[in-house]
Amino acid sequence: MTPTDRLTATAVLRAAGARVRRAPHLVAPFALAGLVVALADWLRRYDPIPAATPDWVGRTLSIQYSIFPQGTARTVRPVGGLLDLRTPYLVGSVALELVVVLAVGLAGWATITRALGTERRVGSLARYLGVLSAIAIAPRLLGTPSVDVESVLLGVPLVVAFSLVLVHLFALPGLLATGRGFPTALAASARRSRGRRWPLFWLVVVFGVASWGLARVPMAGGFLSTALVGPIHAVSLAVLVERTEPPSRSDE
Repeated sequence: MTPTDRLTATAVLRAAGARVRRAPHLVAPFALAGLVVALADWLRRYDPIPAATPDWVGRTLSIQYSIFPQGTARTVRPVGGLLDLRTPYLVGSVALELVVVLAVGLAGWATITRALGTERRVGSLARYLGVLSAIAIAPRLLGTPSVDVESVLLGVPLVVAFSLVLVHLFALPGLLATGRGFPTALAASARRSRGRRWPLFWLVVVFGVASWGLARVPMAGGFLSTALVGPIHAVSLAVLVERTEPPSRSDE
């Protein structure tokens, strides 16, 4: 039986944890990114431009999962708060969001490539940051979207469909970091999820709940969710990429 046949969520997490214990420096990029996330939270809270607290903060349970390894901020800047701002304030607010995305993007790419031991190329970094920006910037500006479904008959199919999307995209960041182009990485991520949907689903739940739980800590939540969940998520992606690599590399 090959390692890919035995792939489980527990096995991936154990392998990621063991790798981080052997190489503690893997935590450093996300520790620095966590400081940026925490600083951004502080700036949003105390500067004169309106910011909001996400509704998940008061929920009994929430899954704050990000396709790309990153933390969960305790504040969001609604797009309405940017309307009619004078140019210096508008530029400053947008720059703050871009700096956060850049910090977590660099941390994720650096951690994945270091864990994989792959060559670091500017092209793979550009693709990684580009896709991350497309996914992350809009929610950061518009606020974390939430869907409250009253009907169980409607809610269950919606949750299943959304979960399948996340599962199929799970390996995408790791594949982008290895240098694959976006279309190739997207198709390969979907292929690698086949026969592994339940393990990937449970990884989504674990990372999403952990990020939510740590982010709820007053003041330090943004730092904790980034510095603790981010590196384990990133190294888990490296483990997944290694253990699901086809012998013929047919997903190139």
